[in-house]
Amino acid sequence: MCYIQKKLRLISFLIALAIGPIACQNKEDKVYRQALSADRMAINEQFFDPKETPLDSNHFNGFKGLKFFPINENFKVTAQLTLLQNQSIFDLPHSHDKTRPYKNYALAKFSWEGENYALLILEQAEKKPGNENYLLLPFTDVTNGQTTYGGGRYIDLEKKANQTEITIDFNTAYNPYCAYNAKYTCPIPPKENHLPIAMEAGMKYEMNN
Repeated sequence: MCYIQKKLRLISFLIALAIGPIACQNKEDKVYRQALSADRMAINEQFFDPKETPLDSNHFNGFKGLKFFPINENFKVTAQLTLLQNQSIFDLPHSHDKTRPYKNYALAKFSWEGENYALLILEQAEKKPGNENYLLLPFTDVTNGQTTYGGGRYIDLEKKANQTEITIDFNTAYNPYCAYNAKYTCPIPPKENHLPIAMEAGMKYEMNN
């Protein structure tokens, strides 16, 4: 497929993505919705770019754009943090039978539709410059293998001083790169981070992506 055809395919997809959330605007914050829609467009632009895409050639040739659940602010929750002090570094299992050093940073407790849940937030033991405050929340839920990636999804978070609570926005949940390309090695969500509910927010997964 020539560059112009790829560009037209991207433009058509971005137009559809921009129009899609209009039906869900009722009670949602306009600025928040626009910012998240822009982030989703930027991610798709990266995936459509042959120089930056994480897709392997098989996925890229038939790629029609990433799919997302409609933006819904009800999936943005405030969690109470219990910081886990003096945690030992452990080897977090990754894909391809690999491991990487991590430690448990905090336990995030939140309520969803009248039920209480808790998820472990992880911190890399070895960080690259510029990622000093990066935290990872890998999780699984009952949508995995149905409408979302079977191996679970991630939410990126930021560490702040004197933090007692944190916003977890499931609308930003995304698939690991290893969902699209076997050359990547990705963290496997710990079993403690399984949610026995359907978190129908964030990025979907289809085999033809």
